[in-house]
Amino acid sequence: MISLLLDTSNQALSVAVNRDGKMIAEINTNYKKTHSETLVDNIQKVLSIADIKKNHIDRIIVAKGPGSYTGVRIGITVAKMLAKQLNIPIYSVSSLFVLAVSNHITGNAVPLIDARRGHVYGAVYNIQEDDYTEVIAPAYIEFSTLAADIDEGVFLLNSQEKITIDIDEYTHVTPRISEAERYKKALKLEDADQLVPDYLRISEAERNWQNNQ
Repeated sequence: MISLLLDTSNQALSVAVNRDGKMIAEINTNYKKTHSETLVDNIQKVLSIADIKKNHIDRIIVAKGPGSYTGVRIGITVAKMLAKQLNIPIYSVSSLFVLAVSNHITGNAVPLIDARRGHVYGAVYNIQEDDYTEVIAPAYIEFSTLAADIDEGVFLLNSQEKITIDIDEYTHVTPRISEAERYKKALKLEDADQLVPDYLRISEAERNWQNNQ
């Protein structure tokens, strides 16, 4: 089983090719550059490194959000295009879950994406070797409220992103989507025509439009 995995949820970019759930090639970057400029090129590069032809891919796995509205949309769009072009299944996985498993932490992992104004996209997963339990489902929430509900756990943040929340201790994490495939129940089979980003909240433009109606 050859899987192509994509995560463009935020500033970092993660593209990987796995064989039977094991990474054989990956490209991870963590600098501010529009993913629309780099994603397709990095897909071609990682396939070349893995010595895999595009028509040998058996399935696509894509991070569906939350995160940057533009970033998530780019990853979803490219994943859907490839799945339909190659006539292969497409699976989605939470961008927060990708963060939770990227540092090989066991126990309670608390992945966070700063959402500004004291809010985060956050969740709590109890991570074991090849299994996990969702303790708190992904949500858009005030960080202070989420932190108050957590007795123990490792807060995970990408320190290369802008951090505006009041947090004293956390572990830096760069998303590596190659790590997510071994947790099979985290993957959701999708209809390529129906798959949409999971932003967990509406955009400010949508909110303003609703308020003006």
